[in-house]
Amino acid sequence: MKRIVILSTYPPQECGLATFTKDLRQGMSADQNTVIDVIAVSKFSSEQFDPTVRFVIDKERLDSYIQAAHIINEEYDYCIIQHEYGIFGGADGIFINQLTQHLTIPLLTIFHTILQSPSLRQKEIMELLIMKSHAVVSLSPKGSELLMELFPTIDVQKIKVIPHGVPQFDYNQGLAKYRLGLQDNFVMMTFGLIGRSKGLEYAISSLAGLDLPHFKYLIVGKTHPNVLAHEGESYRYELQNLVEQLKLQDKIVFIDEFLNDDQLKEYLSACDIYLSPYQHEQQISSGTLSFAVGAGAAVISTPYWHATDLLADERGILTPFNDVDTMGKNIRILYTSQRLLAWHRFKARSYGEQTTWKMVAKIYLELLSTLTTPIRSLVQYKNYRAFDLKQEA
Repeated sequence: MKRIVILSTYPPQECGLATFTKDLRQGMSADQNTVIDVIAVSKFSSEQFDPTVRFVIDKERLDSYIQAAHIINEEYDYCIIQHEYGIFGGADGIFINQLTQHLTIPLLTIFHTILQSPSLRQKEIMELLIMKSHAVVSLSPKGSELLMELFPTIDVQKIKVIPHGVPQFDYNQGLAKYRLGLQDNFVMMTFGLIGRSKGLEYAISSLAGLDLPHFKYLIVGKTHPNVLAHEGESYRYELQNLVEQLKLQDKIVFIDEFLNDDQLKEYLSACDIYLSPYQHEQQISSGTLSFAVGAGAAVISTPYWHATDLLADERGILTPFNDVDTMGKNIRILYTSQRLLAWHRFKARSYGEQTTWKMVAKIYLELLSTLTTPIRSLVQYKNYRAFDLKQEA
């Protein structure tokens, strides 16, 4: 019986990393010879976690990380760390390095953020994680390229590309629209935690002046908790005011909720177009974009790194940053051309069917099974590749 522990945020915490960890854990649990637990990182330790969570790290207490390391070494065969700078304590999340320094079992690190120009401290954190890890995972090919550029002495056989997993969708769009009361509408959607980096003002402005009967744009998601703490709901109010100024109240609907899995699948199944208007190129991974492709939506996105990788081979349409006119034209093209809409939906669905959590979890389990040898011997796995996006597309 293999015992695996994943270190991350975890539901009921409302963030993409927590959802990723829950979905990955559930996918891996399909293997009956495997036990997967979670060590959750919490700022206030006030969440009511389910029994899956073996231990809760107090984010800002260094001794809590060392205690977690002892538990991991004593009780588990493998450790997976989900890495984002913001979820761990200390400057840039440096406390995670204290935990990894004490680990004696094979470590797999999944990098959800890979910066092109990290600060000296951020680079130092990543470097130690890479040194201590038996394998590191990027969720996109661009991320693996950046890792090799940032750390030219890294053993390239350590770096694996495994795509972001997605739920299994039934692709019954008609039923989903009916259940949501949208059966008479052409539906465009954006979902995820709301903050200024999402570029929603550009998405809203792109609809100004377009003649789109029975069109609904659903902006689904709560305000990001970090945004809420610093500026409250000011960004959401600005967006709502913009909708009123442009007289788009009949087209745009704000749904201020953090959707559970079933709700999210329903909304994504119902949408015709998924719009991803992020304004920062250095976005190496987007779970929302991955889910939209998995649902078989026709995607329009700005050309941030993950979108450029994921929407290759006509799986979607890239639209320039800060160009509301072109964004609007692309929306209108898909609205008016059923044939083009169907083509992009087909291409997205065909790819998404290869990246379900069940399939992705199997890849992680296979990768972990190779990590029983010392780090220095990983060169033996020269020909191993976790997931070749080009061959599988």
